[in-house]
Amino acid sequence: MSRPPRDELAEATSHGVLYVRRLRRTQLSLSLLAVVAFGGLVGALPLALYLLPGLARYDVFGVPLPLWLVAVPLFPIFVLCAMAYERRAEGLERSFRTLVGDDDPPG
Repeated sequence: MSRPPRDELAEATSHGVLYVRRLRRTQLSLSLLAVVAFGGLVGALPLALYLLPGLARYDVFGVPLPLWLVAVPLFPIFVLCAMAYERRAEGLERSFRTLVGDDDPPG
């Protein structure tokens, strides 16, 4: 007779441990993907400035263009990565709650 995943988790059986381990592994891979994506985008900015030295000749409101290119995009990139991460993390948690049969979202 098959037991529901909720009982497996409540009784900490080997299947319950497997469910939790799979959730943690998925969350960890999502976190690493977010860090790599953000790091790649942020790391590409100084590399682009190094490869395009002619940008240093231009000023925007009296501030050199390379400073604008490094300072301004960081916050929006960070916010977009955080929003995408949060959306995907909530989807993972929703899938896990559906798997274990917990229809009541926390909070």
